[in-house]
Amino acid sequence: MYQKMDKYFVVGNNSSKSLSPMIFNYWFKKYKIDAKYSFIELNDKSFNKDIKEILTKKNVSGLNITIPFKEKIIKHVDVLDEHSEVINATNCLSIGKKIKGINTDWLGYYKTLPKHLNLAKKKVVLIGYGGAAYAIHYVLKKKGFNNITIINRTKKALKFEKQAKQTQGYDRFEEIIKSAKLIINTTPINPIKNDLINRVSSDAILSDIVYSPKETSFLRNFPNNKKIYGISMLLEQAALCFKFWFGFEPVIDRNLIENLDKQIK
Repeated sequence: MYQKMDKYFVVGNNSSKSLSPMIFNYWFKKYKIDAKYSFIELNDKSFNKDIKEILTKKNVSGLNITIPFKEKIIKHVDVLDEHSEVINATNCLSIGKKIKGINTDWLGYYKTLPKHLNLAKKKVVLIGYGGAAYAIHYVLKKKGFNNITIINRTKKALKFEKQAKQTQGYDRFEEIIKSAKLIINTTPINPIKNDLINRVSSDAILSDIVYSPKETSFLRNFPNNKKIYGISMLLEQAALCFKFWFGFEPVIDRNLIENLDKQIK
């Protein structure tokens, strides 16, 4: 039991809509941890000034950092894990004598993948190449996925390829998705519409990192395919944050999942 009421927050520009408080307060109650989790909304212009004040408050023990501050927070961190350094984003801070930052997005996403299907040998399509996609691309390369095609609206150099490669444009969508066995959408929109839906194999797995609604407009296109929902990544990365703070990984139990499902239908 902790001697004082430790406070934890998710920090972002739209964090009042985050499900993180529900997740962490559920675990605090379950494991009898004397702590409270809430949200703080900041704007881009005053972020550096405001975050400095938050980081010096005595009762703030940890923060989750979400859109759009995962890169901007780095200069306020004393000790950064190697994954945050490579991805250039951190989403979890432990605040003590030193401020320590880690990235749990990359491993959190990997833990959502069905391991028995040996997807590392299959063709993967990653749609979008922003911050979340960097973390996913990073873990796929780290775990031995070698057949990854990234589609993005604008050309970008790929961060985790040994050879000089660029993202592919949407004009190549049709030929690229035909043989894909895992299609990951990291954009907030539905990138596969109309005739393209029929180009997706019936045995392809569809993944979306957006968690609300659970059945995004992208996932609704594929009622008969196996799906990986965004809430799974949110939960898995949150469990890793919890372990960073308290030294053990919490159970993602059915009751928690049912509570979350009521919020994101």
